[in-house]
Amino acid sequence: MFIRLVEAGVRTNDTAKLENIYRELIIPVLEDTNGCIFAGLLKNLEQPKQYISLTIWNTENTAGDYVESGAFDKNVNRIRPLLEDSAEWKIQLSRDNMIEYSPVSSSPVVKSYPVEEDESPITEKVSTGRSYLRIISFKIKEGAQKEFSAIYTSEILPELKKLEGCKYAFLVDNSGNGGEMLSISIWDSLEHINQYEEKGTADGFLGKVRHTLGDLYQWKMELDKSSTSRTITSQDLGVDKYTLVTGKKFRQ
Repeated sequence: MFIRLVEAGVRTNDTAKLENIYRELIIPVLEDTNGCIFAGLLKNLEQPKQYISLTIWNTENTAGDYVESGAFDKNVNRIRPLLEDSAEWKIQLSRDNMIEYSPVSSSPVVKSYPVEEDESPITEKVSTGRSYLRIISFKIKEGAQKEFSAIYTSEILPELKKLEGCKYAFLVDNSGNGGEMLSISIWDSLEHINQYEEKGTADGFLGKVRHTLGDLYQWKMELDKSSTSRTITSQDLGVDKYTLVTGKKFRQ
């Protein structure tokens, strides 16, 4: 199983146009594409101009064939006039207290990940109706990827799946790209996600793997203990919540 996440920011007045284009033009193309078994458009709940196209493929090769065929570029060109021109800059504080700036691209950002399936395939749990996703990005320190994965798989995921409202959860290993790991969970409602966070369950799970996170994150945590301001680094945890605007499962 292989997933692709295509992230893009859209101008405020064009969100409805994007959703319609995805539903009426992009999904039919993906339905006719060999190897694509699900396509869905996710909308960021806290940044409503930010969207993710989530596609699930039977193999990495079929996802690659889709890109090589030019169909992906054609789909991007359908929405390109709607994309937000970004003047935003990402700011982080380095370990020697120097401020570092890097521009944020306004073009779609593509991330692709292999997924190890368990006894309950993800395609059976991803709903084409209203559902919510919580995606958290971890930056793991060098040499700790196996330990993080073992703890998360054996101690966190089984408990996470038992929580009320959590329909499915899985770990995506992208450690070859900057030590990134993604935890993706699918929920019945936003209220269930909020309960998970507000009751401290999410923090409890984080505590189990905190020691495996990157050195810059560890340094930031120590610095924040003695400071009234929050330090921003490139290894901060990224937690985002999305709702599925439209989606469809395909028979392959």
